Amino acid sequence: MNYFFIKEDKKFSQYSFQRIISWVKFEFRVFNFNYNLINFKPDIIYISSLSLFTILNGVYLKKKFKAKLVFEMRDFWPYFLYTTGKFSKYNPFILILSIIEKYGIYNSDLIISLIPRVKEYIRYRGFLNKKTFASTFPVNKSLFVNHKNFHINIDKSKFNVCYAGNFGFDNYLDELLKLISQIKDKSFVFHFFGDGSLKKYLEKKFSNLSNCKFYPHIEYKNLHSILIKMNCLVVSFGFNDKYPLFGYELNKLNNYLMANKPILVIGSKENLQANRGKFIFVNKNDPLIFKKKLIFIKKNYQFFLKIAKINKMKLLKRNNPEKIFQKTAKKLINL
Repeated sequence: MNYFFIKEDKKFSQYSFQRIISWVKFEFRVFNFNYNLINFKPDIIYISSLSLFTILNGVYLKKKFKAKLVFEMRDFWPYFLYTTGKFSKYNPFILILSIIEKYGIYNSDLIISLIPRVKEYIRYRGFLNKKTFASTFPVNKSLFVNHKNFHINIDKSKFNVCYAGNFGFDNYLDELLKLISQIKDKSFVFHFFGDGSLKKYLEKKFSNLSNCKFYPHIEYKNLHSILIKMNCLVVSFGFNDKYPLFGYELNKLNNYLMANKPILVIGSKENLQANRGKFIFVNKNDPLIFKKKLIFIKKNYQFFLKIAKINKMKLLKRNNPEKIFQKTAKKLINL
């Protein structure tokens, strides 16, 4: 297999103008690449990028090589940008991204996404007969290792609840921390691991919470060692009642499931596929419900550990790398 690497500018914060400029510069480099170096005619152009702009080069290459175009939508941009409330639906940048997305969908022969209800989303965008494929993250069991030389001080007399992941607008940690701020029961301690554009802001805003602990950056290889020491793991999707929900397929959730711990979900059941497992949901922005669910998990902890074990077994079966490869290959061959 031959690889060609095209240099990208340094990473910028999630919603910065500099990040957008870096996207545009990268696309010009892709467009101006010397394609004579490729000594064969590709049958498929496979576009997978965090930047939506890359699909423009994808359409160009499809026409240049007269090939099929596969559009891997890693996020539903700009949909997620305005449903999180960060941008207006009518922001000029959002409107431009919307046009680019529709242009990419129109010209694609297959759309692949980790978002579970990708078919419904494509129909929502006005395309009724497009081929779609909802894939999943492969899970390699051998990567989840407890590094015994990695130590973290956890008070085992407490009920330890953990969030591990990105600190961004679409992680809804502000809502989660507001719920936590109403928990006066000192037997619950909340741990936050990860990085992101909102981390310093949230640490400062909720610095008065004695039952919350924010940790500095940790290496990903040590994450599993942290999660297995916790009693409960939490993920937040927020409370969206304005727009349709198309679900999430989070690598973070796979990390949680592999830890064999109960998982508390802040948000609607529609955020997750039914076959991901059984979770405990807080589907209303109500501190009392949040507290009751935590107490319920604590009182029935052994039962929820059994559920967690079943969830893990389902994950390993469903997200087997070989099965995912075979399913994806079949979709590509049949184009």
